[in-house]
Amino acid sequence: MGNDNQRLHFHRLTFNSLPLVLPYLQQSGSRSCDYTVGGIYMWIDYFKYHYCIYRDTLLIKGVAEDDVRRTAFSLPLGAMPLAESVELLKRYCADEGITLEFSAITEERIDDFRALAPAEITDLSHWSDYIYSAEKLATFAGNKMKRKRNHVNKFLATYPDHRIEPLSRDNLADVSAFFDRLCLDKTDNGMAGYERNQTRRVLHDFAHYEGVFEGIVLYVGSEVAAFAIGEVTGTTLHVHIEKTDHSYDGANEFVAQAMVRYAGARHQIDMVNREDDAGDPGLQQSKLSYCPDLMLRKYNVIF
Repeated sequence: MGNDNQRLHFHRLTFNSLPLVLPYLQQSGSRSCDYTVGGIYMWIDYFKYHYCIYRDTLLIKGVAEDDVRRTAFSLPLGAMPLAESVELLKRYCADEGITLEFSAITEERIDDFRALAPAEITDLSHWSDYIYSAEKLATFAGNKMKRKRNHVNKFLATYPDHRIEPLSRDNLADVSAFFDRLCLDKTDNGMAGYERNQTRRVLHDFAHYEGVFEGIVLYVGSEVAAFAIGEVTGTTLHVHIEKTDHSYDGANEFVAQAMVRYAGARHQIDMVNREDDAGDPGLQQSKLSYCPDLMLRKYNVIF
């Protein structure tokens, strides 16, 4: 097995290497945001992602979602059966003197890992993805969504001069300037600061990924009021970024709905993943207010 370990070379995952891993991410069969280009790209440095493609299988090494001090691997994706990938990584970790841990394994795959007799499986309670019916978010129909409808109606009544534009090279400068204004009074520390810096990076690189990322810009008159950026995999829209000037009443709900409608007009989508809350109470309250249809649970698995 020494020859196998000699071939397991992990390289830093960068903007330029993302096209190499995309075909493997598309094999995940999951609605999780962790298997999207945006989900990786937004957190590429925070989680210290490195990759290795071996036997037509993508192996990603980074850190655990709940503790960046621990090395952890993502779900192997590709031709190798899971049992073979796990055995390969066991030997790699033994040579490296580290514990083999997989992080953010989704509930639909946890039984496959359980069959391999891990030492421990722990629930990542703050990292579940909030997943919604696309039809519900596109219409805000039903009694539970009445407040959302009311917010949208207030926005429409208050700002008749609004318009939606697709995010493109033509309005990227407007959006970047808008985002810089939103961040003027915020300190760039912790996960929130990292996310703001990565949003700037996505805007800077957006033109290179127009085939993967897509977005909308909400204008009120000549001013940007909000924007959203997402990615469609299979029949799921993943909303990676959504930023709003809260001085515009109802803009939050309006842009959330508009993004789903925009993606739905371009793709066949049935669900929307608005990602996790990372344990932030404000984010949790916001995501719950849209009444998720599914909480996609994730786990750490230790061998």
